[in-house]
Amino acid sequence: MAKFPTTVEESVTVGAPMENVYAFLWDVVGSSRCIPGIDHCRSVGADTFEFLYKPRSTGPITMVVRYTARYQGNGRDNIRFVGVSAAEDNTDVEGTLALKPKGPGTTVTLTQTLAPDTPVPRLLQSLIRSFVEAETAQAMRDYLLNVRSTIEKA
Repeated sequence: MAKFPTTVEESVTVGAPMENVYAFLWDVVGSSRCIPGIDHCRSVGADTFEFLYKPRSTGPITMVVRYTARYQGNGRDNIRFVGVSAAEDNTDVEGTLALKPKGPGTTVTLTQTLAPDTPVPRLLQSLIRSFVEAETAQAMRDYLLNVRSTIEKA
């Protein structure tokens, strides 16, 4: 299997105080509904969560991303997550959600590195690499927009 580590950073400003945004994001299972393509997220231990995505395809390649991550937060403005390599996982993940006040709102910056195992022959690796990179960047943008929309509607 080939892994294609992709690091992406995206930001969005949410019209809510930092305390509210932090509380929403710290509820990992609840806020996971904002993740595009998620099938489910569930708690599997103390501050540790399993993420399973719906199948994604490009050409003849179909993949299902699965990872387990442990979350660490400081209670104010930073949440870090890192993959713990559970038995069924096929993706490495790590990242940070950083919050900063911006006027009456909060800027949320998500920095994430994702490295899924991809069942592709060498000939198709360049095709799948661009697919993984584009999918990761778009999913992060959509996730942050969904977070903003959900919090601002509350």
